[in-house]
Amino acid sequence: MKIDNNIIRHYLRNVMFITGTAYAGKSTMVAMLAEKYGLVHCGENYHSRVADQIKVPERQPNLCYFQTMKDWQEFLNRTPEEYEKWILGGAKEASEFEVAELIHISQKQKVIVDTNIPIDILHEIAGYHQVAVMLSPQEMSVEKFFDRDDPDKAFLREQIRQVKSPEKTMENFKACVARINSKEAYNQYAKSGFYTLVRTDTDKDTKDETLSLLSNHFGLEQGDPAIYISSERLYIRPFEDGDFQKFQTLLDLWPYWKLQKNNARPFFEWHLSNYIKMDIEHGHVCFGIFLKESDTLIGTISLNEHDDLHVPEMGYGILEEYRGKGYAKEASKAILIWAKSYFDITSLVGTAEVSNLASKRVMEYCGFELIGVKNLEVHCMQERYDFMIYRYVF
Repeated sequence: MKIDNNIIRHYLRNVMFITGTAYAGKSTMVAMLAEKYGLVHCGENYHSRVADQIKVPERQPNLCYFQTMKDWQEFLNRTPEEYEKWILGGAKEASEFEVAELIHISQKQKVIVDTNIPIDILHEIAGYHQVAVMLSPQEMSVEKFFDRDDPDKAFLREQIRQVKSPEKTMENFKACVARINSKEAYNQYAKSGFYTLVRTDTDKDTKDETLSLLSNHFGLEQGDPAIYISSERLYIRPFEDGDFQKFQTLLDLWPYWKLQKNNARPFFEWHLSNYIKMDIEHGHVCFGIFLKESDTLIGTISLNEHDDLHVPEMGYGILEEYRGKGYAKEASKAILIWAKSYFDITSLVGTAEVSNLASKRVMEYCGFELIGVKNLEVHCMQERYDFMIYRYVF
């Protein structure tokens, strides 16, 4: 029997997940959030209580590895490729135990969990505001692996000291750790589309600041989480009242927006008012696209009812000086991931003039499929053009 992910998502509605790399502060934040808000605290490997009782090598070979391995020298001297395969396989096997345990404990209470469930599975079973990714500088996960004073690390150090070639074994084991903390693995988190916090200053105490950011993301303070969509280089959010001056720099992006230059403040406030209903099937929702590095507003991305097709449409605009850097692709990918969990829709469209090859590339990169070409009116100009019509299915 297979249980569909939409059913699992329903039963996990009271669960908040924190995932990411080592030394990012995940376990600390899970503990602090649980204490402050009275949440059920599920630390790393919380599922082992049940898994250890029922796992079997035939069905969970990776979780049973410590029962079937020859000795600890075998464990320490596996190749980095073998080690990575074991880690990823174990995480996938453990996910089934995690999900079952979380469904069991979360029906009448909210739960915060330090999870190893893979990102692709989290996308299927949880919404945007249920997941936070915490990352440390990539090199820390390798360099500081043995720095923590915990029994597991002490045991491994002792096993390494007992081998014939401890230096060679330590070098191999660090290569294994480096393999699972590679740039590719790091980017899977950084580019996941989930809310992401990167620990850049490892010496500064940022616990209170991080706690506040996570509380806001999970909606624990006010009951309605703020919208903040994060990607590798960008963040996307609703405009706020203090953004008005920045917003005015965008008025040359489209013909209709140009017509609003003498009506800029009411036009801006109209956008703010649309956040009350958040209706993209019969209304219009427009967010700002900002560079993480400098907080610079570089464009907009919107979800709204198409004037002629009367279905939800995704549209975007990037200021000219920031074009050609992949920002439109990155922002579009991120908002599609977010929209899947936020709105109850099965598809949306994207349109581009037939001569707009850049938008064509963005649509295809994001997984839109061309369904036809239509001659449509640009109403503010009272002119007609041929548009490629693309559809994205969630």
